[in-house]
Amino acid sequence: MHRALATVAVFKFLMFPIVFFTAQRFDPVLLVSCILMAMSAIITRIVQEGEVGFVLVSLILLIDIIGLLLSVTNFSIILLVSYIFFMVWDVQILILFRQIQA
Repeated sequence: MHRALATVAVFKFLMFPIVFFTAQRFDPVLLVSCILMAMSAIITRIVQEGEVGFVLVSLILLIDIIGLLLSVTNFSIILLVSYIFFMVWDVQILILFRQIQA
């Protein structure tokens, strides 16, 4: 489980510069989401509990929802599409965690 979360963390770190260079705007909410994803991979590795990863990814989903709402107020289409993608990605991770735990 921690390997899957670490892979997602690397993916989000790679997506952050892509979104930054295409939108030409620094988005601190996306940066916090990326850093929290990496920290949750480390925490899940240390704790070895699936529920901790589920809670942390749910928190990251909440952060992505906040970023989506902020991108709607800023009228940035690129950020809006990227946050929708990240929200779908986070939901898929939560579904994967539930299937692994079951």
